[in-house]
Order: sequence, then structure tokens, then C-alpha cells
Amino acid sequence: MIKKFGSILLGGALVLGLAACGDEPKKSNGSTDTDQEDVSKEQDQAEETKNETFAVGDTAEFKDAKFTLKSVTTTDERNEFADTDPAAVIVIEYELENLSDNDLSYGMDITVYDADGNQMDTYPLDNSMGALASGKKVQGVEAHGIEALGTIEIHYAPIVSFDKAAVFEVEVN
Repeated sequence: MIKKFGSILLGGALVLGLAACGDEPKKSNGSTDTDQEDVSKEQDQAEETKNETFAVGDTAEFKDAKFTLKSVTTTDERNEFADTDPAAVIVIEYELENLSDNDLSYGMDITVYDADGNQMDTYPLDNSMGALASGKKVQGVEAHGIEALGTIEIHYAPIVSFDKAAVFEVEVN
């Protein structure tokens, strides 16, 4: 009986621990006030904005990273050795800040969906990839082929995390 009760307690602790890992991204406006009252207010706002989308210029905050979508532009540049010939190629410029105590890998953490909801592949141009040291920032670039123009979605979540992705909506013509 004691073993069974211990197993139930351990299982409950694991469920609570995993639930804490899946935090929602939070929108940042650059404020640094860390009052107890502000923390509680942010938690309430996070609950209200679970389905919030972000736009160019917004910053999504995660447990271990801050991601700012700086710009999304189309380019006429093409890679003659590419296996695909998409209708358009977009270039995503972003800033990533490592808030963790460990290196943060980047370069495979952005997913793009075209206006028809199809997941698009990266396009072989000058894409950023590497590891970012603790407390440092990087100005990154990633290209994706797009088939259906219009409102696209750019999803970002740190590569090795249980955080829900931040969704950025961008109009591409």
C-alpha cells in the first residue's frame, strides 16, 4: 500500500513538472519592472492571450530565449542548385537573445506556413545557423520558399524546449 501511494505521488509530481515546461510565449514591450504586482499581472495577461498572434516588430519571450521578428521581405535571388522553384522566396530577419545559462542552438527553429496553410521548406540562401552563448544576441536570417502569397504564419520556438511556438502573422504579396 505504501509503495502504491508513493508511486501516485511521484506520478503527480512528474505531471506537474511537465506542465510547467509548456509555457506560452509572452509579448514583450521592453519593460524591465519586476515588481511582484507586475509579475502577477503578466501571469493574468498570459492566460488571456493564449491564442495571441504576433506581428513584425514584436518580441516573443520564452523561458530561455527572446525572439524578435525584425522583417519579412520577398527576394528575387534564387539558388541555381535548389531542388525547388517556389512562387516566391521570403527572407526572415530576426534577433534572438539567449536567456539561459547554456548555449542555445538556432537555425532550425522557424516553421513557415503559406497562405493556404501548407508548411514550407527553408530555401538554400544565406541562412543563419549556430549556437548562441549565454546572455548573447544574434541577428539571424532565414529564407523560405512560398507557394501561396497572402497572410502567412511564421512559428518560432526554441529548438530544444517544450514551449508552445509563438505565431507571427505577416502579409506577403
